[in-house]
Amino acid sequence: MTGIRNTANGDFALGSNTTGNDNTATGAEALSSNTTGDDNTVTGSFALSSNTSGFSNTATGVSALVSNTTGNVNTATGLEALRNNIDSEDNAANGQTWSSKRLFTPI
Repeated sequence: MTGIRNTANGDFALGSNTTGNDNTATGAEALSSNTTGDDNTVTGSFALSSNTSGFSNTATGVSALVSNTTGNVNTATGLEALRNNIDSEDNAANGQTWSSKRLFTPI
């Protein structure tokens, strides 16, 4: 990792970072594909794990913003929040994303 002022905690967190600066990644594989993205804050396993150059994103929750590669200034809070975002900008989502395969039925 050659970027400056980065913090990584978790297996493979920020593992591909080259010149990205001012990133914080907490959780297994959090921001693991990031190479040049700056100013991202991530908490949760696999959160923002596909990001390569997106900047100023905040992802909190397992797999939050998991598909984002180049999108900027997004905020996702909750399990898989904004999981299908790839390159969109200026989005905010709070809450869990449900798949078609639910483990239980909410009351």
